Amino acid sequence: MIRRLLVPVFCGALVVAARAAPTADPAHDPVWQELFRRLAPAGSRQVPFSEERYFPFRPRPLVLSGIVRIAPGLGLSLEYRAPAARVVIVDPRGVLVREGGGQRAAPPDRRAQAATAALGAVLRFDPAELARDFLLRGDRQGDAWTLTLAPRDPALGGSLRSIVVSGNQAVLGRIELNAGIRIEIILGAPFEGAAFPAADLARYFR
Repeated sequence: MIRRLLVPVFCGALVVAARAAPTADPAHDPVWQELFRRLAPAGSRQVPFSEERYFPFRPRPLVLSGIVRIAPGLGLSLEYRAPAARVVIVDPRGVLVREGGGQRAAPPDRRAQAATAALGAVLRFDPAELARDFLLRGDRQGDAWTLTLAPRDPALGGSLRSIVVSGNQAVLGRIELNAGIRIEIILGAPFEGAAFPAADLARYFR
């Protein structure tokens, strides 16, 4: 009787362990590929976010909030609304900052630029792009998943140590960037297929 009871318990433990086991190569695993496909924006998208930046000399994190916008062919736009208004644009031409009625290239802070550019790659969820620039390690436990990205380029790795992305099913919930300082981004519910008017395209993209 004891043996009969132990067999299903042992088999059940194996199933749980298999579901919780890390995936060696998410860039080529069919389950992860399907998740990437569902996470990648098919069209325009906007998402509210809050951001916490942890500095070693501050007892509490600096908290920012705003809206992320993605437009096919135009890149990524981060509209910070608090504590100060600012727009950061990430596209193939680089990183552009708009604030105070003017615009300028991003400051020559390699860590900040690396983190911002990597954030754009993550939110696009292009598996080929991610696998080209990062070593990927994935973990799944039921519907919850975590993806860890480490830069392949040693020069970039000196500025950006890792990115940890997590969510549930096809919903991206949190992004953590370790770039000298730790940055945690909490994402709200996305609004898909947002038709940006011409004024918004001019304001948030270039």
